[in-house]
Amino acid sequence: MVAYKSILFGLDLTDMDQVMLRYARFLCEALPGVEEVYFQHNIRFDYPEEAESLLEELERPLSELIGEEIEENIDAHFLQQNGGTMPDVDWEVIVTEGSSTAQEIVKTASAQGVELIVVGKKLSYQGSGQVAEKVLRQASLKSDLLAVPETAPHHMERIVVPIDFSPSSRRALLAGKRIENAVGGVLTSQHVYTIPMHYFPFIPVQGFRKSMKEEAEDQYKRFRRGLPEPLQGISCIFTYSEDRTTAQAVYDFAIQKSKDLVVIGSKGRSNIPAILLGSTAIQLLNFEFHIPVLIVR
Repeated sequence: MVAYKSILFGLDLTDMDQVMLRYARFLCEALPGVEEVYFQHNIRFDYPEEAESLLEELERPLSELIGEEIEENIDAHFLQQNGGTMPDVDWEVIVTEGSSTAQEIVKTASAQGVELIVVGKKLSYQGSGQVAEKVLRQASLKSDLLAVPETAPHHMERIVVPIDFSPSSRRALLAGKRIENAVGGVLTSQHVYTIPMHYFPFIPVQGFRKSMKEEAEDQYKRFRRGLPEPLQGISCIFTYSEDRTTAQAVYDFAIQKSKDLVVIGSKGRSNIPAILLGSTAIQLLNFEFHIPVLIVR
């Protein structure tokens, strides 16, 4: 089974677009089976009334002018990058106009049947870098979401999947396994266990920590038995959170072990949408993370 057949990349006409287009080329080469690629820019004005008079002075629609500029960048940084052969995919530029870029991206993804949305995460480039979180917060989102920092490596052989033994974790493992198979990589799962804060005054931490880890290991064994056979051999690292959030523990593990990609489910064990809880996925998006984060719906 291929990882993804159709991918949408969000562009914003900044220097980040070069990063995104080069990463698009990398994904198309790394993941066999990609058939369709969409490059979308959404025209959004903070003061649309003032912009209206300026638009009237243009000889051609702004969407056409922007589309041509994007196509020039695609030719330079996606099609002809490093003098290589052109990617064997169908591609299309889509220029929309709406007050919410996140809404327009999700709307386009739904209309085109896109399986994966890829957006940039700005660390030093100018911009908010919050598009990924805003896309994830769209209730109508059905695609997986990949947040790519400007420093993202062009390889994804070392993959970590944080799990909490939920159905969402199962979907994340399946997605991670598809990518592992496509790139010939190595996938590791990680479970972060913690001691509830209200027990600290009464229970010795060291003794309780051991029993919590043993319980987590038992839960993993039960969880693994319900996985498809190709997933049952995946190893799991158990990490004690200490005084960190789960997201911070995942971040530290990924950095220390030089991981190339973090794959995580969008919901936790409660099955309540993660966006309502300040979830681990949302927290990871808000870190100044130099590793791409794939959030699986």
